[in-house]
Amino acid sequence: MEALREGNSHASSVYVYNDDEYAGMRLFVTEDGRSGIALKDDEIVSLYAHRDTRHRRAANSMLETAVAAGGRRLDCFDTVLPDIYAKSGFVPVARLKWNDDYAPDGWNHKLYQRYNGGRPDVVFMAHDPTAVESTYQPGAGRYVDSYDDGIGAVRARLGR
Repeated sequence: MEALREGNSHASSVYVYNDDEYAGMRLFVTEDGRSGIALKDDEIVSLYAHRDTRHRRAANSMLETAVAAGGRRLDCFDTVLPDIYAKSGFVPVARLKWNDDYAPDGWNHKLYQRYNGGRPDVVFMAHDPTAVESTYQPGAGRYVDSYDDGIGAVRARLGR
């Protein structure tokens, strides 16, 4: 994953954990190593699908794999990612306003300008099997005051 981040201007939108953290997760990777996803309990993290993978729709396949393995929730920046996740049945539950203090390393506000001036919300999403192939509605989900509140809102939606 680290190697695929090099030269990818959008790499900052996916959080990469350290090796010790990944050691405690379930990892799913295509045989070419160009697409993968991690599962941290029921949270789906670190989805990546390099454009030169041999697997068409790799992101959606990885999401389906993670859901089949127990993945029920995720969060992401309100860029192209919620659209991808919605197709796999994830619905927005909550959202948190951008905070410059927590911007990822290497975040480029100009690159993401079309998303709230380069400061997209964080969207917290829950899996709903009846919503597969749905369309993301920008701005959906109630605003929360903290990241933990967003996680709590998704867990409440999932009944956990």
